[in-house]
Amino acid sequence: MEHQNRTSESHRDFPTITVQEGYGRTREVVIDRELLIIGRDNDSDIIIAETNVSRHHAALRSTPEGVFVEDLGSANGTFVNSMPIVQTRIKHLDVIQIGTAMLVFNDPNNPVIATAAAPVREQADSEFTFDSFHRVIHQLEENIGVVFKGKPEVIRRLLVCLMADGHLLIEDAPGVGKSILVQALAKSIQAQYRRIQFTPDMLPSDITGANIYDEKSGQFRFIPGPIFGNVILADEINRTTPRTQSSLLECMSESVVTVDGRGHVLPKPFFVVATQNPEDYHGTYPLPEPQLDRFLMRLSIGYPEPAAEREILTSQEGSHPLSRISYVIKGSDIVHCHALVRRVTVSDAIKDYIIEIVNATRRHPALTNGCSPRAALALMRTSQSLAAYSGRNYVTPRDVRELVNVVLAHRLRLKLRHQGEWHRVENVLDAIVAEIPLKNEDARS
Repeated sequence: MEHQNRTSESHRDFPTITVQEGYGRTREVVIDRELLIIGRDNDSDIIIAETNVSRHHAALRSTPEGVFVEDLGSANGTFVNSMPIVQTRIKHLDVIQIGTAMLVFNDPNNPVIATAAAPVREQADSEFTFDSFHRVIHQLEENIGVVFKGKPEVIRRLLVCLMADGHLLIEDAPGVGKSILVQALAKSIQAQYRRIQFTPDMLPSDITGANIYDEKSGQFRFIPGPIFGNVILADEINRTTPRTQSSLLECMSESVVTVDGRGHVLPKPFFVVATQNPEDYHGTYPLPEPQLDRFLMRLSIGYPEPAAEREILTSQEGSHPLSRISYVIKGSDIVHCHALVRRVTVSDAIKDYIIEIVNATRRHPALTNGCSPRAALALMRTSQSLAAYSGRNYVTPRDVRELVNVVLAHRLRLKLRHQGEWHRVENVLDAIVAEIPLKNEDARS
Protein backbone atom coordinates (compact mmCIF):
# COMPACT_ATOMS: atom_id res chain seq x y z
CA MET A 1 0.00 0.00 0.00
CA GLU A 2 1.20 3.50 -0.81
CA HIS A 3 3.08 5.27 1.93
CA GLN A 4 0.67 7.67 3.65
CA ASN A 5 1.28 11.43 3.82
CA ARG A 6 1.95 12.54 7.38
CA THR A 7 2.10 16.08 8.68
CA SER A 8 1.89 15.43 12.40
CA GLU A 9 4.20 17.10 14.91
CA SER A 10 6.15 13.86 15.41
CA HIS A 11 7.25 13.86 11.74
CA ARG A 12 8.24 17.49 11.34
CA ASP A 13 11.99 16.73 11.53
CA PHE A 14 11.91 13.97 8.89
CA PRO A 15 12.89 14.77 5.32
CA THR A 16 10.04 14.76 2.80
CA ILE A 17 9.46 14.26 -0.91
CA THR A 18 7.10 16.55 -2.81
CA VAL A 19 5.63 14.52 -5.66
CA GLN A 20 4.38 16.48 -8.69
CA GLU A 21 2.39 14.39 -11.14
CA GLY A 22 -0.56 14.65 -13.44
CA TYR A 23 -2.55 17.85 -13.89
CA GLY A 24 -1.57 19.97 -10.92
CA ARG A 25 -1.58 17.08 -8.43
CA THR A 26 0.97 17.49 -5.64
CA ARG A 27 1.48 15.41 -2.51
CA GLU A 28 3.96 15.31 0.34
CA VAL A 29 5.52 12.02 1.45
CA VAL A 30 7.43 11.78 4.73
CA ILE A 31 10.64 9.71 4.59
CA ASP A 32 10.31 8.06 7.99
CA ARG A 33 11.50 4.57 7.00
CA GLU A 34 14.85 3.15 6.02
CA LEU A 35 13.52 2.02 2.64
CA LEU A 36 10.78 3.37 0.37
CA ILE A 37 10.09 1.80 -3.04
CA ILE A 38 8.88 4.01 -5.89
CA GLY A 39 7.07 2.33 -8.75
CA ARG A 40 3.89 1.55 -10.64
CA ASP A 41 2.86 -1.54 -8.68
CA ASN A 42 0.32 -1.30 -5.86
CA ASP A 43 2.82 -2.76 -3.40
CA SER A 44 5.16 0.23 -3.89
CA ASP A 45 5.46 2.74 -1.05
CA ILE A 46 5.17 5.68 -3.46
CA ILE A 47 2.93 4.76 -6.38
CA ILE A 48 3.34 6.60 -9.68
CA ALA A 49 0.66 5.26 -12.00
CA GLU A 50 2.31 5.91 -15.35
CA THR A 51 3.24 3.59 -18.20
CA ASN A 52 6.82 4.93 -18.43
CA VAL A 53 7.43 3.96 -14.79
CA SER A 54 8.59 0.41 -14.02
CA ARG A 55 6.78 -1.79 -11.50
CA HIS A 56 9.57 -1.21 -8.97
CA HIS A 57 11.41 1.74 -10.47
CA ALA A 58 13.63 3.25 -7.75
CA ALA A 59 14.32 3.13 -4.03
CA LEU A 60 14.88 5.80 -1.38
CA ARG A 61 17.25 4.62 1.36
CA SER A 62 17.58 6.62 4.56
CA THR A 63 20.97 6.11 6.30
CA PRO A 64 23.00 7.98 8.93
CA GLU A 65 25.05 9.45 6.04
CA GLY A 66 21.94 10.83 4.33
CA VAL A 67 19.18 9.83 1.93
CA PHE A 68 20.17 7.89 -1.18
CA VAL A 69 18.16 7.27 -4.34
CA GLU A 70 18.88 4.10 -6.31
CA ASP A 71 17.60 3.01 -9.69
CA LEU A 72 16.24 -0.55 -9.55
CA GLY A 73 17.06 -1.50 -13.14
CA SER A 74 14.16 0.48 -14.58
CA ALA A 75 13.44 0.53 -18.30
CA ASN A 76 13.57 4.32 -18.73
CA GLY A 77 16.05 5.33 -16.03
CA THR A 78 16.05 7.55 -12.95
CA PHE A 79 17.37 11.10 -13.14
CA VAL A 80 18.64 13.39 -10.37
CA ASN A 81 18.99 17.03 -11.42
CA SER A 82 18.66 15.86 -15.04
CA MET A 83 21.56 13.38 -14.75
CA PRO A 84 20.95 9.61 -15.13
CA ILE A 85 22.07 7.74 -12.01
CA VAL A 86 22.45 4.27 -10.60
CA GLN A 87 22.78 5.49 -7.02
CA THR A 88 23.49 8.87 -5.45
CA ARG A 89 22.99 10.78 -2.22
CA ILE A 90 20.45 13.55 -2.59
CA LYS A 91 20.54 17.01 -1.02
CA HIS A 92 17.91 19.54 -0.07
CA LEU A 93 15.91 20.69 -3.15
CA ASP A 94 17.42 18.06 -5.45
CA VAL A 95 14.95 17.01 -8.14
CA ILE A 96 14.32 13.35 -8.99
CA GLN A 97 12.56 12.60 -12.27
CA ILE A 98 10.80 9.27 -12.75
CA GLY A 99 8.78 9.15 -15.95
CA THR A 100 7.09 12.55 -16.11
CA ALA A 101 6.70 12.78 -12.32
CA MET A 102 9.00 15.25 -10.57
CA LEU A 103 9.99 14.52 -6.95
CA VAL A 104 11.57 17.37 -4.97
CA PHE A 105 13.60 16.34 -1.91
CA ASN A 106 13.17 18.56 1.15
CA ASP A 107 15.61 18.22 4.05
CA PRO A 108 16.24 21.70 5.53
CA ASN A 109 17.12 20.29 8.98
CA ASN A 110 20.38 18.62 7.93
CA PRO A 111 22.80 21.38 6.89
CA VAL A 112 25.88 19.12 7.13
CA ILE A 113 24.41 16.53 4.77
CA ALA A 114 23.01 19.25 2.54
CA THR A 115 26.42 20.80 1.92
CA ALA A 116 28.44 17.59 1.70
CA ALA A 117 29.59 16.39 -1.69
CA ALA A 118 27.25 13.71 -2.99
CA PRO A 119 28.89 10.71 -4.67
CA VAL A 120 27.21 9.82 -7.94
CA ARG A 121 27.25 6.53 -9.80
CA GLU A 122 26.27 7.42 -13.36
CA GLN A 123 24.72 5.00 -15.76
CA ALA A 124 27.20 2.47 -17.14
CA ASP A 125 28.63 3.27 -20.56
CA SER A 126 26.66 0.40 -22.08
CA GLU A 127 23.37 2.01 -21.08
CA PHE A 128 23.49 5.09 -23.32
CA THR A 129 26.52 5.69 -25.53
CA PHE A 130 27.54 7.95 -28.40
CA ASP A 131 26.14 5.27 -30.71
CA SER A 132 22.80 5.71 -28.97
CA PHE A 133 23.16 9.48 -29.38
CA HIS A 134 23.72 9.12 -33.14
CA ARG A 135 20.75 6.78 -33.45
CA VAL A 136 18.51 9.35 -31.73
CA ILE A 137 19.83 12.19 -33.91
CA HIS A 138 19.41 10.20 -37.14
CA GLN A 139 15.84 9.20 -36.29
CA LEU A 140 14.89 12.78 -35.45
CA GLU A 141 16.53 14.26 -38.55
CA GLU A 142 14.89 11.75 -40.84
CA ASN A 143 11.44 12.19 -39.27
CA ILE A 144 11.55 16.00 -39.23
CA GLY A 145 12.84 16.00 -42.82
CA VAL A 146 9.57 14.39 -43.97
CA VAL A 147 7.77 17.60 -43.00
CA PHE A 148 10.38 20.38 -43.12
CA LYS A 149 11.94 20.50 -46.59
CA GLY A 150 15.03 22.13 -48.05
CA LYS A 151 16.80 23.37 -44.91
CA PRO A 152 18.84 20.51 -43.40
CA GLU A 153 21.22 22.98 -41.68
CA VAL A 154 18.26 24.48 -39.78
CA ILE A 155 17.20 21.01 -38.57
CA ARG A 156 20.79 20.31 -37.54
CA ARG A 157 21.08 23.46 -35.47
CA LEU A 158 17.66 22.89 -33.92
CA LEU A 159 18.83 19.45 -32.73
CA VAL A 160 22.19 20.81 -31.53
CA CYS A 161 20.28 23.33 -29.38
CA LEU A 162 17.90 20.63 -28.11
CA MET A 163 20.74 18.28 -27.14
CA ALA A 164 22.59 21.13 -25.40
CA ASP A 165 19.55 21.54 -23.09
CA GLY A 166 18.96 25.11 -24.19
CA HIS A 167 16.17 27.15 -25.77
CA LEU A 168 15.87 28.43 -29.32
CA LEU A 169 14.65 31.71 -30.83
CA ILE A 170 13.63 31.68 -34.51
CA GLU A 171 13.29 35.13 -36.07
CA ASP A 172 11.91 35.38 -39.57
CA ALA A 173 8.99 36.52 -41.68
CA PRO A 174 5.62 34.76 -41.31
CA GLY A 175 5.00 31.68 -43.40
CA VAL A 176 8.53 30.33 -43.85
CA GLY A 177 7.91 27.24 -41.68
CA LYS A 178 8.87 28.26 -38.13
CA SER A 179 5.87 26.66 -36.46
CA ILE A 180 5.86 23.59 -38.72
CA LEU A 181 9.48 22.89 -37.80
CA VAL A 182 8.66 22.86 -34.07
CA GLN A 183 5.50 20.79 -34.55
CA ALA A 184 7.49 18.21 -36.52
CA LEU A 185 10.06 18.02 -33.69
CA ALA A 186 7.35 17.71 -31.04
CA LYS A 187 5.57 14.96 -32.95
CA SER A 188 8.86 13.08 -33.30
CA ILE A 189 9.29 12.80 -29.52
CA GLN A 190 7.02 10.88 -27.16
CA ALA A 191 6.55 13.87 -24.89
CA GLN A 192 4.08 16.63 -24.04
CA TYR A 193 3.77 19.36 -26.66
CA ARG A 194 2.29 22.75 -25.80
CA ARG A 195 1.67 25.70 -28.10
CA ILE A 196 1.27 29.21 -26.69
CA GLN A 197 -0.02 31.81 -29.13
CA PHE A 198 1.14 35.13 -27.72
CA THR A 199 -1.19 38.12 -28.02
CA PRO A 200 -1.12 41.66 -26.54
CA ASP A 201 -3.86 40.89 -23.98
CA MET A 202 -2.16 37.82 -22.43
CA LEU A 203 -1.33 37.76 -18.72
CA PRO A 204 1.61 35.94 -17.05
CA SER A 205 -0.83 33.53 -15.36
CA ASP A 206 -2.07 32.48 -18.82
CA ILE A 207 1.38 30.92 -19.29
CA THR A 208 2.55 29.77 -15.86
CA GLY A 209 -0.81 28.79 -14.29
CA ALA A 210 -2.65 29.98 -11.19
CA ASN A 211 -4.00 28.85 -7.84
CA ILE A 212 -7.76 28.27 -8.01
CA TYR A 213 -10.01 27.79 -4.98
CA ASP A 214 -11.48 24.29 -4.84
CA GLU A 215 -14.83 24.42 -3.05
CA LYS A 216 -14.92 20.65 -2.58
CA SER A 217 -11.65 20.49 -0.63
CA GLY A 218 -11.82 24.00 0.78
CA GLN A 219 -8.25 24.67 -0.39
CA PHE A 220 -6.46 26.40 -3.23
CA ARG A 221 -5.30 24.12 -5.99
CA PHE A 222 -2.58 24.91 -8.51
CA ILE A 223 -3.74 24.64 -12.12
CA PRO A 224 -0.64 24.42 -14.36
CA GLY A 225 -0.39 26.65 -17.40
CA PRO A 226 0.72 25.57 -20.88
CA ILE A 227 4.39 26.08 -19.94
CA PHE A 228 4.20 22.69 -18.18
CA GLY A 229 5.26 20.55 -21.10
CA ASN A 230 8.36 19.15 -22.76
CA VAL A 231 8.40 20.93 -26.11
CA ILE A 232 6.92 24.43 -25.95
CA LEU A 233 6.17 26.51 -29.04
CA ALA A 234 6.03 30.16 -27.94
CA ASP A 235 4.53 31.49 -31.15
CA GLU A 236 5.05 35.16 -32.00
CA ILE A 237 6.56 35.88 -28.60
CA ASN A 238 7.19 39.53 -29.44
CA ARG A 239 3.49 40.24 -29.98
CA THR A 240 2.84 40.21 -26.23
CA THR A 241 3.79 42.80 -23.61
CA PRO A 242 7.12 42.83 -21.72
CA ARG A 243 5.24 41.92 -18.52
CA THR A 244 4.05 38.65 -20.04
CA GLN A 245 7.38 38.01 -21.76
CA SER A 246 9.10 38.24 -18.37
CA SER A 247 7.03 35.32 -17.04
CA LEU A 248 9.29 33.05 -19.10
CA LEU A 249 12.54 34.23 -17.47
CA GLU A 250 12.43 31.92 -14.43
CA CYS A 251 11.01 29.03 -16.46
CA MET A 252 13.80 29.13 -19.02
CA SER A 253 16.65 29.80 -16.57
CA GLU A 254 15.81 27.43 -13.74
CA SER A 255 13.03 25.12 -15.08
CA VAL A 256 10.88 26.26 -12.16
CA VAL A 257 7.62 28.22 -11.96
CA THR A 258 6.93 30.17 -8.77
CA VAL A 259 3.27 30.99 -8.12
CA ASP A 260 2.18 32.63 -4.85
CA GLY A 261 5.58 31.93 -3.32
CA ARG A 262 5.59 28.21 -4.10
CA GLY A 263 7.90 26.65 -6.66
CA HIS A 264 6.73 24.06 -9.18
CA VAL A 265 9.42 22.10 -11.04
CA LEU A 266 9.10 21.74 -14.80
CA PRO A 267 9.65 18.29 -16.37
CA LYS A 268 12.69 17.40 -18.45
CA PRO A 269 13.25 17.61 -21.33
CA PHE A 270 12.07 21.24 -21.32
CA PHE A 271 12.68 22.90 -24.67
CA VAL A 272 11.22 26.30 -25.51
CA VAL A 273 11.25 27.31 -29.17
CA ALA A 274 10.05 30.88 -29.55
CA THR A 275 9.22 32.46 -32.89
CA GLN A 276 9.18 36.18 -33.48
CA ASN A 277 8.46 38.49 -36.37
CA PRO A 278 11.04 41.11 -37.41
CA GLU A 279 10.96 44.20 -35.20
CA ASP A 280 9.72 46.48 -37.99
CA TYR A 281 6.46 44.50 -38.25
CA HIS A 282 3.30 46.06 -36.80
CA GLY A 283 2.25 45.13 -33.26
CA THR A 284 5.60 43.87 -31.97
CA TYR A 285 7.26 44.44 -28.59
CA PRO A 286 11.03 43.92 -28.87
CA LEU A 287 12.35 41.31 -26.45
CA PRO A 288 14.46 42.89 -23.68
CA GLU A 289 18.12 41.89 -23.40
CA PRO A 290 17.64 39.67 -20.28
CA GLN A 291 14.99 37.68 -22.16
CA LEU A 292 17.16 37.33 -25.28
CA ASP A 293 20.05 36.14 -23.10
CA ARG A 294 17.96 33.15 -21.97
CA PHE A 295 17.89 31.77 -25.51
CA LEU A 296 20.87 29.56 -26.24
CA MET A 297 20.69 30.19 -29.99
CA ARG A 298 18.90 32.35 -32.53
CA LEU A 299 18.18 31.14 -36.06
CA SER A 300 16.66 32.47 -39.24
CA ILE A 301 15.13 30.08 -41.77
CA GLY A 302 14.95 32.19 -44.93
CA TYR A 303 13.12 31.40 -48.14
CA PRO A 304 13.55 27.95 -49.76
CA GLU A 305 15.22 27.28 -53.09
CA PRO A 306 12.82 26.72 -56.02
CA ALA A 307 13.42 22.95 -56.03
CA ALA A 308 12.74 22.71 -52.29
CA GLU A 309 9.62 24.86 -52.64
CA ARG A 310 8.34 22.57 -55.39
CA GLU A 311 8.88 19.65 -53.00
CA ILE A 312 6.91 21.52 -50.32
CA LEU A 313 4.00 22.03 -52.70
CA THR A 314 4.06 18.38 -53.79
CA SER A 315 4.20 17.04 -50.22
CA GLN A 316 1.09 19.00 -49.24
CA GLU A 317 -0.89 18.39 -52.41
CA GLY A 318 -3.10 15.67 -50.93
CA SER A 319 -2.59 15.94 -47.15
CA HIS A 320 -0.39 17.64 -44.61
CA PRO A 321 2.90 15.76 -44.02
CA LEU A 322 2.51 16.18 -40.22
CA SER A 323 -0.23 13.54 -40.43
CA ARG A 324 2.26 11.05 -41.87
CA ILE A 325 4.77 11.02 -39.01
CA SER A 326 4.69 9.76 -35.44
CA TYR A 327 7.15 9.74 -32.56
CA VAL A 328 10.42 7.89 -33.08
CA ILE A 329 12.10 8.37 -29.66
CA LYS A 330 11.08 8.84 -26.04
CA GLY A 331 11.45 12.00 -24.00
CA SER A 332 13.82 10.17 -21.63
CA ASP A 333 16.20 9.60 -24.58
CA ILE A 334 16.64 13.37 -24.82
CA VAL A 335 17.56 13.62 -21.12
CA HIS A 336 20.15 10.87 -21.63
CA CYS A 337 21.54 12.89 -24.57
CA HIS A 338 21.82 15.98 -22.34
CA ALA A 339 23.99 14.02 -19.91
CA LEU A 340 26.11 12.60 -22.72
CA VAL A 341 26.79 16.05 -24.20
CA ARG A 342 28.21 17.17 -20.86
CA ARG A 343 30.77 14.36 -21.09
CA VAL A 344 32.27 15.75 -24.30
CA THR A 345 35.82 16.93 -23.55
CA VAL A 346 36.62 20.65 -23.78
CA SER A 347 40.38 21.22 -23.59
CA ASP A 348 41.92 24.18 -21.80
CA ALA A 349 43.01 25.55 -25.17
CA ILE A 350 39.41 25.54 -26.43
CA LYS A 351 38.20 27.19 -23.21
CA ASP A 352 40.85 29.90 -23.62
CA TYR A 353 39.74 30.32 -27.25
CA ILE A 354 36.12 30.87 -26.15
CA ILE A 355 37.21 33.33 -23.45
CA GLU A 356 39.31 35.25 -25.98
CA ILE A 357 36.33 35.60 -28.34
CA VAL A 358 34.04 36.73 -25.52
CA ASN A 359 36.59 39.23 -24.19
CA ALA A 360 37.04 40.66 -27.68
CA THR A 361 33.31 41.50 -27.81
CA ARG A 362 33.69 43.40 -24.54
CA ARG A 363 36.49 45.56 -25.98
CA HIS A 364 35.19 46.12 -29.50
CA PRO A 365 34.36 49.82 -30.12
CA ALA A 366 31.38 49.05 -32.38
CA LEU A 367 29.43 47.12 -29.72
CA THR A 368 27.39 48.71 -26.96
CA ASN A 369 27.94 45.71 -24.68
CA GLY A 370 30.04 42.58 -24.49
CA CYS A 371 29.06 38.96 -23.96
CA SER A 372 28.31 37.79 -20.43
CA PRO A 373 29.70 34.64 -18.75
CA ARG A 374 26.35 33.03 -19.58
CA ALA A 375 27.15 33.60 -23.26
CA ALA A 376 30.55 31.93 -22.85
CA LEU A 377 28.88 28.94 -21.19
CA ALA A 378 26.33 28.81 -24.01
CA LEU A 379 29.09 28.76 -26.63
CA MET A 380 30.90 25.96 -24.80
CA ARG A 381 27.75 23.85 -24.30
CA THR A 382 26.59 24.17 -27.92
CA SER A 383 30.11 23.33 -29.11
CA GLN A 384 29.97 20.15 -27.01
CA SER A 385 26.60 19.31 -28.55
CA LEU A 386 27.86 19.93 -32.10
CA ALA A 387 30.91 17.75 -31.42
CA ALA A 388 28.67 14.91 -30.22
CA TYR A 389 26.44 15.43 -33.26
CA SER A 390 29.55 15.12 -35.46
CA GLY A 391 30.56 11.83 -33.81
CA ARG A 392 33.35 13.15 -31.59
CA ASN A 393 33.80 13.18 -27.83
CA TYR A 394 35.96 16.31 -27.95
CA VAL A 395 35.45 19.91 -29.16
CA THR A 396 37.48 21.42 -32.01
CA PRO A 397 37.96 25.11 -32.92
CA ARG A 398 35.74 24.57 -35.96
CA ASP A 399 32.82 23.66 -33.66
CA VAL A 400 33.26 26.95 -31.81
CA ARG A 401 33.62 29.06 -34.95
CA GLU A 402 30.56 27.53 -36.61
CA LEU A 403 28.34 28.51 -33.69
CA VAL A 404 29.71 31.95 -32.77
CA ASN A 405 27.10 33.89 -34.77
CA VAL A 406 24.01 31.88 -33.82
CA VAL A 407 24.96 31.79 -30.12
CA LEU A 408 26.35 35.31 -29.56
CA ALA A 409 24.81 37.69 -32.14
CA HIS A 410 21.41 38.12 -30.45
CA ARG A 411 23.11 39.07 -27.16
CA LEU A 412 24.94 42.05 -28.67
CA ARG A 413 24.00 45.47 -30.06
CA LEU A 414 25.74 47.76 -32.54
CA LYS A 415 26.36 51.35 -31.57
CA LEU A 416 24.33 53.73 -33.72
CA ARG A 417 27.35 55.54 -35.15
CA HIS A 418 28.94 52.24 -36.27
CA GLN A 419 25.89 50.76 -38.02
CA GLY A 420 26.88 52.26 -41.37
CA GLU A 421 30.32 50.64 -41.17
CA TRP A 422 29.40 47.17 -39.86
CA HIS A 423 25.68 46.83 -40.82
CA ARG A 424 25.13 43.73 -38.64
CA VAL A 425 26.50 42.26 -35.40
CA GLU A 426 27.42 39.09 -37.32
CA ASN A 427 29.93 41.10 -39.36
CA VAL A 428 31.67 42.22 -36.16
CA LEU A 429 31.79 38.64 -34.86
CA ASP A 430 33.23 37.38 -38.15
CA ALA A 431 36.00 39.97 -37.88
CA ILE A 432 36.71 39.05 -34.25
CA VAL A 433 36.98 35.34 -35.05
CA ALA A 434 39.23 36.02 -38.04
CA GLU A 435 41.65 37.96 -35.82
CA ILE A 436 41.93 35.22 -33.15
CA PRO A 437 43.60 32.14 -34.62
CA LEU A 438 44.18 29.26 -32.24
CA LYS A 439 47.83 28.45 -31.59
CA ASN A 440 49.06 25.21 -33.22
CA GLU A 441 45.65 24.74 -34.83
CA ASP A 442 45.32 22.04 -37.45
CA ALA A 443 44.02 23.60 -40.65
CA ARG A 444 41.38 20.87 -40.84
CA SER A 445 40.05 21.49 -37.28
